[in-house]
Amino acid sequence: MHPQVTDVPKALRRAGISPYGSLELRTFEDRLTRYFSREYARYQGLREPCHEMCQGPMATAPQELAEQHYDAPVALFEAFLDRETMSYTMAYYGRSPEEVSVSTRSLGEAQLAKFRLIADRMGLGGDENLINLGCGFGYFESYLLHRFPHLRVTSTTHSRVQEKFLRDRMKDCDDILSSPRFRLFFGEINDRSAQAWGEGEYDVVCSVGVLEQIKNVEAFFHLVAELLKPEGVTFHHLIVSRDLIRRLQEPQQTLIGHYFPGGRVRPFYALQNAFGPFRLEDSWFINGMNYWRTLDAWHAGFWRNLGAVYPAFIDQDGVKYWNDFFVLCKAMFRPESGAAYGNGQYRFVKA
Repeated sequence: MHPQVTDVPKALRRAGISPYGSLELRTFEDRLTRYFSREYARYQGLREPCHEMCQGPMATAPQELAEQHYDAPVALFEAFLDRETMSYTMAYYGRSPEEVSVSTRSLGEAQLAKFRLIADRMGLGGDENLINLGCGFGYFESYLLHRFPHLRVTSTTHSRVQEKFLRDRMKDCDDILSSPRFRLFFGEINDRSAQAWGEGEYDVVCSVGVLEQIKNVEAFFHLVAELLKPEGVTFHHLIVSRDLIRRLQEPQQTLIGHYFPGGRVRPFYALQNAFGPFRLEDSWFINGMNYWRTLDAWHAGFWRNLGAVYPAFIDQDGVKYWNDFFVLCKAMFRPESGAAYGNGQYRFVKA
């Protein structure tokens, strides 16, 4: 049993951890934002080939990423994610920084808006067989199954915590994931996955927030091609930079690797080049202030609900880890009002 902490922010301040909204944390974010603004200005206009996207293993640290990040207690994610979608990727508030700023959407409404945007841009007819690579807590699946009554959805995860959460949902007869139209696979994404998940079975292969974890994008698209039927569609949503920033291609050279083992940020243009037997049908850059506002909502929720998880589920080091993580990520998306760093979406067709 952990002793009850009656004033969590005060107790953590004594440990040198500043709470959300404090002058110290706002100053820290402002300084980081100025740093990233200078970095982005240094590389503005740089458009070189990213040859490393076609080299090495498909992913470099999947197990470390699961253990350090995705296998955190569900209670921790429940403390800062919205309960409607439990979505741990960007929410969608609007096309421009101005639209994002004045949007009245709640975090949950903005996450549902992202789900709608992705489903619309995938071009689903409603009777496809779809596989989502890396499904999180499964609420994008819930959205798709509700919206398209004849859609069949398969999902994958390599997080044991997420798998248990999803298996429990699948046992609940009132949950849409208990439907025979849904199935789940556990395992890392690698060059043997197609044999386990179904070669040539799918009309659509999609991923949301997964390609940041992939080193060899060419090998990843080879896997996607094995999963897809002829003329199948593949759609991917991921964090991107506007310009090529070489250090972001190697996690060990940045703080990305500390908080997100194996994580990489590619320039938006790099994935507009088709890989393997695919042709690009369309691509979209989503302004980074959408992710800044998402992260800010998560950060506020983290502190608002911290008493429910500290110290029962995380200790002081854990609080500092997540507090610094939110500030660092917000500062990366904020420069140039989100024009330099945002999300990319891509729709390809198997030729």
